[in-house]
Amino acid sequence: MPLLPSSSQPALSAKKQQSISSFFGKGLSLPNPRSRQNESSPSSDSVARNMSNAADESLFIAEDEDNSISPPIPIRGRTPTAKRGYNEFSNKGDREAENIDHTHSRKRIKTSTNHDEPKLGPEESLPAESTVNDTSYLATPAPNQVGRPKALDRTSYYLFSSPPSRHAESLEDDETRRTKDKLHQKFVKRLGNPDSIAAIKRRNRQVTEEVQDQADEEEGEKEDVEEDEITTPLPKAKKGTSAKKNSSKLTPMEKQVLEIKRSHMDTLLIVEVGYKFRFFGEDARTAAKELSIVCIPGKYRYDEHPSEAHLDRFASASIPVHRLHVHVKRLVGAGHKVGVVRQLETAALKAVGDNRNAPFVRKLTNVYTKGTYIDDVEGLEGPVSGPSGGAPATGYLICITESNARGGATDEKVHVGIVAVQPATGDVIYDDFDDGFMRSDIETRLLHIAPCEILIVGDLSRATEKLVQHLSGSKTNVFGEKVRVERVEKPKTIAAQAYNHVSNFYAGKMNASGSEEDGKSSRILDNVLKLPEDVTICLSAMITHMAEYGLEHVFDLTKYFQSFQARSHMLLNGTSLTSLEIYQNQTDHSEKGSLFWTLDRTETRFGRRLLRKWVGRPLLVKKELEERIGAVEEFKDGEQTAKVEKIKRLLRQIKSDLERSLIRIYYGKCTRPELLTFLQTMQRIANEYVAVKSPQDAGFHSTTINDALAALPTIAQDVVGYLDRIDAQAAKSDDRYAFFREEFESEEMEEHKLGIASVEHELDAHRSVAAEKIKKKKVEYVTVAGIEYLVEVDNAMLRNVPASWSKISGTKRVSRFHSPEVVGLIRERDQHKEELAAACDVAFSALLAEIACKYQPFRDCIQALATLDCLISLGAVANQPGYVKPEFSDDTCIIVQQGRHPMVEQLLLDSYVPNDTILATEQTRALLITGPNMGGKSSYVRQVALVAIMGQMGCYVPAEFAKLGMLDAIFTRMGAFDNMMAGESTFMVELSETSDMLKQATSRSLIILDELGRGTSTYDGVAIAEAVLDHVVRETKCLTLFITHYQNLSALAKGFDAGELKNVHMKFEESGEDGQDITFLYEVGYGVAHRSYGLNVARLAGLSESVLDLAAVKSKELERETRKKRIAHLSRILQRSLKHGDGEQLDLLINGIEQL
Repeated sequence: MPLLPSSSQPALSAKKQQSISSFFGKGLSLPNPRSRQNESSPSSDSVARNMSNAADESLFIAEDEDNSISPPIPIRGRTPTAKRGYNEFSNKGDREAENIDHTHSRKRIKTSTNHDEPKLGPEESLPAESTVNDTSYLATPAPNQVGRPKALDRTSYYLFSSPPSRHAESLEDDETRRTKDKLHQKFVKRLGNPDSIAAIKRRNRQVTEEVQDQADEEEGEKEDVEEDEITTPLPKAKKGTSAKKNSSKLTPMEKQVLEIKRSHMDTLLIVEVGYKFRFFGEDARTAAKELSIVCIPGKYRYDEHPSEAHLDRFASASIPVHRLHVHVKRLVGAGHKVGVVRQLETAALKAVGDNRNAPFVRKLTNVYTKGTYIDDVEGLEGPVSGPSGGAPATGYLICITESNARGGATDEKVHVGIVAVQPATGDVIYDDFDDGFMRSDIETRLLHIAPCEILIVGDLSRATEKLVQHLSGSKTNVFGEKVRVERVEKPKTIAAQAYNHVSNFYAGKMNASGSEEDGKSSRILDNVLKLPEDVTICLSAMITHMAEYGLEHVFDLTKYFQSFQARSHMLLNGTSLTSLEIYQNQTDHSEKGSLFWTLDRTETRFGRRLLRKWVGRPLLVKKELEERIGAVEEFKDGEQTAKVEKIKRLLRQIKSDLERSLIRIYYGKCTRPELLTFLQTMQRIANEYVAVKSPQDAGFHSTTINDALAALPTIAQDVVGYLDRIDAQAAKSDDRYAFFREEFESEEMEEHKLGIASVEHELDAHRSVAAEKIKKKKVEYVTVAGIEYLVEVDNAMLRNVPASWSKISGTKRVSRFHSPEVVGLIRERDQHKEELAAACDVAFSALLAEIACKYQPFRDCIQALATLDCLISLGAVANQPGYVKPEFSDDTCIIVQQGRHPMVEQLLLDSYVPNDTILATEQTRALLITGPNMGGKSSYVRQVALVAIMGQMGCYVPAEFAKLGMLDAIFTRMGAFDNMMAGESTFMVELSETSDMLKQATSRSLIILDELGRGTSTYDGVAIAEAVLDHVVRETKCLTLFITHYQNLSALAKGFDAGELKNVHMKFEESGEDGQDITFLYEVGYGVAHRSYGLNVARLAGLSESVLDLAAVKSKELERETRKKRIAHLSRILQRSLKHGDGEQLDLLINGIEQL
């Protein structure tokens, strides 16, 4: 609207005031508009001239006031006034009336109901210009006049009033003023302004909402103020106001999910919603990152944080139902704990239930972690693969608890208990031991077991905690992937609690078993209760932990409890596993290049797991070893080719992981197709050897092979009995309704199937009734888009369709309907179907429980297959050229002719240079090895250790001849490592490992020491190396391979007259100017290499020529000075010996000359 000239402003304001005043009803105390006009405008003609311009705006204001009859909305930032009279506007009334045309927002002004204010009596009337009859709003108003509606009682409180005359100000006395001031002070005290102390405390959460409510209530009791004295009631801050305000925005389903989440904050929840699984909140963001799916933004937090108060829904991400386990596997592989929340009721049963109007009942049904995820049906077939190219995880969960050894006050020596369980196979390992401050025993067990999850009971010492963090803290650790670590508390009375818990657990199993198994169960309980205290604590914690995942029944299989310290196996500590590259190479921690990779020729996944145990735990009992290598020899030779090929063909036909399928049956988590595959595979295995009634019928010379083959047909009768109950086609298609053959269905299944048939019969009979209603001869049901029992009617005949029929779909030609009878029958049929599905699931679970009772014979059969697979794998290795069957001796010895490194020769393109080794306790039991850098010293000593390990696990070895004694352990100290987290230098770690080695080694051990003493000064390093070498040769009397660059140590060999210690070196040839060019021969020869040729290695490393030239000059200078000092020292010795004739001095002189 264009602005009017300034001269017309007063007239227009007066007219607008007149139009607003004339809008409301009678009985209002308003000043005479005509007199105001006469006072404020020069003439009435000017007002008339501006009427047309003001009319539009007058109408707009009137309509706004008329339509807005709701209570006024408080304007943020304004402080409402307790009581308003005319005097409040008297000073600015004229100014507002004149400038109302320029205001940006139109305000409603309430008038107070103060009885002191003047009113017009019933006989008084407004001036003619501003009064109309009560029904005047029905008449057509004049062009320059605004119609006014009748003022209602409930709106009279909010009527607009023009400012009173200035003389009204005098009506207000001092008492009224004081009352207003008092009300204003109470208001400020109660509500507070943004800078008040109360507001600051509320912002800083120093005053809780409950305290504020209580203060408000007490304040309200003290104040005796009428309700109408305050124009806008002040809302009280009630308890949980903000929470209710925000949570009210969430849907009932989101509230349901939030309740479950708050009980499982450490779990990433996947919620079943209709035909999808969804993630909510922070879980959605995590899933989107790990699974590369879309996350719809929203609330990420699960608390009512003010930063998300403006959001009314959770962030979400979704995955299809059929891809659930694919994504769960990826999430648990990333180290997450994943929970699946499922709907526990279906639409059909919910429709007839009591909670038909409530959300679907949902519950956390499954929880998975990396170690407890055994629902991987897809992973049961195909080759096993390691994480990101690393070595495959064993799937073990390990529980660790620790206490001070023998009541000590420090954590230098601790007592440790462990229990490790492999849920996929049912194997349980336990141990109880003391460990030193280097924690080498804990490291050994962790590297052997290679867990994917660690459960810690109580607090660990700093050294143990740092070891666990080092082994599990990153994705590039020795386990090949990040290890999940969980912790539980350890109360002071945990020993008694654990004992009672374990006793009750196994006592309950005894009560559940029959009388025939009471004796067996009693023996099991006695054996379990004899476990050490720390092991019992770990066992109790593991039972509780596994119960969360529904896998606690794995501890029922006590036959598979095995002590880690069973001394029927060689001990390979953690350092040896790493240094000798038993499971992983040291370059990228992958399996390729390891000893296990070299020997693995298995066909099945359970055979591969067994071979891994064989590699890490070589045998100590000579009889068992000879039986195993005899079986390998029989598979290697061609005498039994047909029988061997039959076994190989049978193993190649096994595509699934039978061991994992069996444990899934035991847990009740097996699917129908998986069960059918398992039983049919077991039947095929049993039928191949059904004629083998005893081990003698197998036809092999080896008792190991015969016993394994005789175990295969023992399960044939049970398997046939189970398969006879199953419909193969239905099981393949995962049809729960037809899974069982008719004669093996339960009564409930038959009852519901009859109910479904009855309903379908009624639906068929209803066709004639439907045809009669729509006046057709015949009606046939049609199915469109999955909707059954639709009646099609031509659109031209729609007049015959009853109004009670529901139209479902249609086309241009026909329409499709459901009659009320059909709707009711379909609902009844769906109800029967849902109850039938539940009955089928119950029957299937009963079948799985029945098969689980036969776990023992099935497990023995699978173990026999795994043994055959491993023996055939070792036989394939033995068939390689250059491999020989070792001889075994009761004496401690390693005699190898033309031995080779088993892994390096497979990775090298060139041929490997073989070497001889002769070590025996009563002869030469130690070799002091010297030689140039990169001359092959480390490869040689590793080769000796690996040949010994291969021989004792029952495998042929890469050599022309090998005679091996029964070694009880192999200890290695190779490479340079520090432990910065523990404040230990490289030399400290080196000596600590050496200390542990000397404590644990026996005369039947093999010790490998590589450059001991190099981490400190020359004199200290030589002294330590010489003392350790002398101790292991003279005192421990174990087989020793000692690599050094201290040529002075070679003199120690002369102190052993029987030749227990001999000097050998790696051969090389010098050529070029001053012998700078070196050719490594990689052969071992007797004698000492007096130079290490470090400058040649520096040249190969690419150091600049200037540096190399200067280093060569300095090396020659130092060598010259050292030679001069030695010659001077020898001359003094010669003078003393000639003067005194001392024999000792003469011996020193001879030794010095030899060293020169």
